[in-house]
Amino acid sequence: MTRNSNGLLRRTGGALALGGAALCALTISATSVAAGGNPNFDGVLAAKAPTGFPVSPASLDASSGHATVTFDVLVSNLTKSAQTVALNFSANHILTYKGANVADGQPGKAGITFNGPAGTTQDEIAGMQSFKLSLTASEKDHKLALTRTITQCGYYQLDVWAPETGPGAARDRETLASGFIRVLGCGGGGVAAATPTPTPAGSVQAIAAGGASTPSTGAGLVGPAAGGLALVTLGLGLIVAGARRKGGERIVP
Repeated sequence: MTRNSNGLLRRTGGALALGGAALCALTISATSVAAGGNPNFDGVLAAKAPTGFPVSPASLDASSGHATVTFDVLVSNLTKSAQTVALNFSANHILTYKGANVADGQPGKAGITFNGPAGTTQDEIAGMQSFKLSLTASEKDHKLALTRTITQCGYYQLDVWAPETGPGAARDRETLASGFIRVLGCGGGGVAAATPTPTPAGSVQAIAAGGASTPSTGAGLVGPAAGGLALVTLGLGLIVAGARRKGGERIVP
C-alpha cells in the first residue's frame, strides 16, 4: 500500500462521512414538520400541508374566552373522474407527552414542537364536523377552508380524516391532513373531556386498494436518513482503515 493510497482512503472516508452527516441533518429537518398533508389518500386525493394557524409551540390567544382556529388545506383529485369524499374535522386535546402532564399547554414554557402523535395521550373534544368534499376530474389545489373554536387551553392535534372500513383496512382511519396547535391565555386551562366519535354520514368513494398512506409521525430514521447513517459508518471505516495501514505502509519510490 502506498502513502498516496492511504491518503486517498482517509480523504474518501472523510467525504463520505461528511456527506452522510449532511443527509441525516437534512432528513431530520424535513421530518420535524408539525403539520402535514397526505400525498396519497387512498389513491383518490392528495393534500398539501395545512395553513392558516400558528403551529405549536407558537400559540393562539384565548384570553377573550375562546380561540378560533383557521385550518386551510389545498386538495387535489388524483383521478380522472369526479370524486365526492365524506370527511371529518376533529380536535384532540393532548393530555400527556412522554409521560408528562401537558394538558394546560405549559404556559410560561417554551412549548413543544410535535413531529406526530407518538408519545402523546389524547382525548377527542366535542364538536367534530362531518362534511362531504366534491372535486371535479383531475382538479388541482381545491381550497378546503375549515374553522374551529377552542375554549380550553392546551395542545391540540387537528385532523381531517375518513374512517377506514373493510377486511383490508390497515387502521381505523385515513388522515388527509393534520396539524398541532397550542392555546394559551385561559387563566385556568382545564382539561377537556373525552367524547365518543360519531359515525360520519356517507363513506369514502372510489377507494383504491393498496393506496393507503398517512403523514409521517416523524418516529425513527428511514429512507434518506438511513442512507446518511450508512455513509457516515462507511466513511469512518475508511478513515480508520487508512490510519491503520499508514503504520505498516511500504513506500514505493
